[in-house]
Amino acid sequence: MNAKQVQKFVLAYLQSTGSRIIEKGPAHVTVKLSPEADRALTNRPYYWSFVDRTGAEPETMTFRWNFEPPDPSSSPAAPPPIVANGARIIQDDVYFGSRRLGQIFESVGQAGKCVMLFEEPPKGSAGPLGSQPYTAWLGVNFKATYECDMKREELYGMGISLATGVIDEQFLQRLKDIRLTPRLPSNVHLLRNGLSLRRAMTQLEHAVERKLKSADFGWAEEADERRRDELARVEQYYEPMIERAATAEQAEALKARYGRRREEIDWQYRPRVTLSVINCGIFHLPGID
Repeated sequence: MNAKQVQKFVLAYLQSTGSRIIEKGPAHVTVKLSPEADRALTNRPYYWSFVDRTGAEPETMTFRWNFEPPDPSSSPAAPPPIVANGARIIQDDVYFGSRRLGQIFESVGQAGKCVMLFEEPPKGSAGPLGSQPYTAWLGVNFKATYECDMKREELYGMGISLATGVIDEQFLQRLKDIRLTPRLPSNVHLLRNGLSLRRAMTQLEHAVERKLKSADFGWAEEADERRRDELARVEQYYEPMIERAATAEQAEALKARYGRRREEIDWQYRPRVTLSVINCGIFHLPGID
């Protein structure tokens, strides 16, 4: 991410969390965090515990975030705080790889594991008395991890219509070209769902499993061959040592080391595939699908 992309992402985060932007420049923003953003970014658990216990009005922190990456040859020390109108404003450099941007990424990841969004209809697409039908889709990002002594990950963004059960295996790509909003647009009505979320999720899982089973597993056969070769080499190393052991205690110690080494090799080389869910959401899109 370059500086402009980081700035766009951070401003979108501030807007989504309801933070108040006090002042904005070409490469910086001064913002008073919302309670949601303050809880996520300022590491003040005792203060927020006090607010929650007493019901006191929260006083959130104010930051000035600079989006130009720092000069690599300069000192990495944090910029000094600013005092404006008696208020302390903390400065931060926010760039790709910075601690602050990492906090924001983590906050977005936690809050965005399950979302509900609506496609924004084009302006003037419906008259004041018209109403456009929207279908709910369950969209899920699956991560398939292929592991042996090497590792590969693949992302599958799939969706299923909760009205008809139609599965779109390119649902993630479909969403990239759509403007989404968390608010229900005007002149829109939602169609009734025919599938429960549990059943829809089960069908998506089965679809991903079918996709994985049809993949080329030549890599797994090669990994298992390497596993057998490595086990054979370890056997050639340990078996003579065990046979030549001077005492029974030495032989038992060597057998224990041999067993641990076999387990390590088996874990390292044995091919396996794991499937996990990164995030999901309910996406209301126009049409009857």
